[in-house]
Amino acid sequence: MAVFKCKMCGGNLEIQEGMSVCECEYCGSKQTVPNLDDEKKINLFSRANRLRQANEFDKASGIYESIIIDFPEESEAYWGLLLCKYGIEYVDDPKTGKKIPTCHRSSFDSIMDDTNFDMVMECSDPVSRAVYRSEAKAIEELRIGIIEVSSKEEPYDIFICYKETDFMGERTVDSVIAQDVYDALTEKGYKVFFSRISLEDKLGQEYEPYIFAALNSARVMLAFGTDYEYFNAVWVKNEWGRFLNLIEKGAKKTLIPCYKGIDAYDMPKEFARLQAQDMGKVGAIQDLLRGINKILGTKRFPAYGMNTVVNAETSALTLRGNMALEDGDFKKADEYFERALDSNPADARAYLGKFLSTYGFSSLTDLSDKVCDIENNKDFKRAEQFAEPTLLKDLKLARETNDLKIRRLQLGDVIRKIAEKKALDESMQLLSQCTNESYTAAIALFNELKKSKCIDVSKYNKYKNTAWAQFTALKYLKQKLKVYPREIIFENYPSTGMARAYQILALESLVKSGFLEKHSNGYCWPNAKQERERRQREEEERRQKNMRKRAAFEEACAKINVQIQKEISVEIALIDKEFEPELLRIQRIISDALNEREKQHESVEHHISELLSQQSTLGFFKIKEKKALQEKIDELQSFLNQVPSEKDIQEKYQSEIEQINKKRGEVIKKMEEEIRHRYSMPNIEDFAEV
Repeated sequence: MAVFKCKMCGGNLEIQEGMSVCECEYCGSKQTVPNLDDEKKINLFSRANRLRQANEFDKASGIYESIIIDFPEESEAYWGLLLCKYGIEYVDDPKTGKKIPTCHRSSFDSIMDDTNFDMVMECSDPVSRAVYRSEAKAIEELRIGIIEVSSKEEPYDIFICYKETDFMGERTVDSVIAQDVYDALTEKGYKVFFSRISLEDKLGQEYEPYIFAALNSARVMLAFGTDYEYFNAVWVKNEWGRFLNLIEKGAKKTLIPCYKGIDAYDMPKEFARLQAQDMGKVGAIQDLLRGINKILGTKRFPAYGMNTVVNAETSALTLRGNMALEDGDFKKADEYFERALDSNPADARAYLGKFLSTYGFSSLTDLSDKVCDIENNKDFKRAEQFAEPTLLKDLKLARETNDLKIRRLQLGDVIRKIAEKKALDESMQLLSQCTNESYTAAIALFNELKKSKCIDVSKYNKYKNTAWAQFTALKYLKQKLKVYPREIIFENYPSTGMARAYQILALESLVKSGFLEKHSNGYCWPNAKQERERRQREEEERRQKNMRKRAAFEEACAKINVQIQKEISVEIALIDKEFEPELLRIQRIISDALNEREKQHESVEHHISELLSQQSTLGFFKIKEKKALQEKIDELQSFLNQVPSEKDIQEKYQSEIEQINKKRGEVIKKMEEEIRHRYSMPNIEDFAEV
């Protein structure tokens, strides 16, 4: 038996050979476990899981990758990589007390689409695969929730990464320096994420959605550190590590390490190629602001009306065009701008005017709450090409703001698609249960999609009709466990063109998702033959198990009853000793009475015999004497008849004997109840594992 640590709480798991899923006796979590057939693998997993539980996700990820190199078919290692990628930490649910996942490294990428998740599914057995999918769905719901919250956040220009408190719980120097820089940046008009201030109104909420939104929207990160340990603190490294990953994926972002009181070589090795800022130098904050200004530009969004679009060098035609924009005559405005460009093909403000007239804008301020296809608009690009520095900065800001709104719209579309895909996956899971309740729950998913406007009525009807066909096919094939063509599966249902199309769509989608198998002659439940044989084996195993359970139950009951009878026998003997004297007394009385009766009977009969003998000796003429003797004989015979019989004597004392026996029976019954009460008889359900 191998000892392995619970991935949720860190408690010891006792894993039997061949197990792929077990339950932690400490936190009650059902979880997957690796195949512990190698000492090296066990040690690597223990180390990786320990680092992951300490939120050292990058270090843990490296060890999981080492395991995969040596054991490429170990599903638990691929799962460990996923937990590290999404920064999963298991915490106690305050409502249920169970362990639930929380995410410290959210992503726009679905865990279900990750290649490592594909490897988990490929390398796991059916039992562990179900547990992996269940955990993945919980993480996916968590990720979608984070994206939904983060999508509502305003974009940031700059993200300040630092350590707030030291090991004593006191505020660090890093925090003080970072706040000075934060104050200076906000005065310049930049929107800055500084957790000490930005998250102060988020108490009691998960911080990850807001950190995720800030990391993805900010173009610049300032990573502050006055100590090597502070730069490499778990949550500090988590932030700048994720920002570097975004840069590696092609995001146009800049990370600036800001240090003080340490050698530049003591900073993380990942910063080796980055231009760092020494905050210990005089004027460091001014130098930092100037560098950020070069990257982001001056933060301002001016209102473009006639007074700002026109300058001293603007032609009269451009001026007339802007006046037409102000009046809302966009066709005439476009004509003026065209004539201005005929005179001066490099007039940036004329190109800008043509762009505004195309979309019906009076000024760039109209763009603040609208979205345009700037990327494919040649007039806007020409305006950028010929603009002077001041106008170019304004155009650049307008483009960035417009791009951000487009990304938000795209994100909303992504969220809708994710919700749609999630509903489709969950609906098939529900339908595969083949119950009316599960079908109702599946349709409820599509109702919710329609209600939230993720799908239109046409797609809703398509999903609903397909779900009915899927449910019908799954229910039929699960019951039959044989291969049947579509016509047989749906023989009791309409076969019109549209219905047939839904039936084919339903069957093919179920095959694609692995809920059905397709053969040359039709469709069947996955591994139907094996499933049928499995059910037969399970039925036989249940029968044998019940027989063994019944035999074990009866044997256990018999043993206890033997013990009970032994105790009862001992107690009955003691009770008999208690009642025996009284019964013996009555028996003696009866015996004495019977003896006395016998003596009287014998004496009287002897006397009668003598009188009869005397009577027989008297002569014929001794009538008087004979008569006297006969009277004596009759008197004795009458007395003899009055002597109680043996039955009379027995009946005289029978009621007393019965009372004693009744009392004895009550004492014995009470004693038996007390003895049986002391013994706990087994329940047949206690033998479920036999």
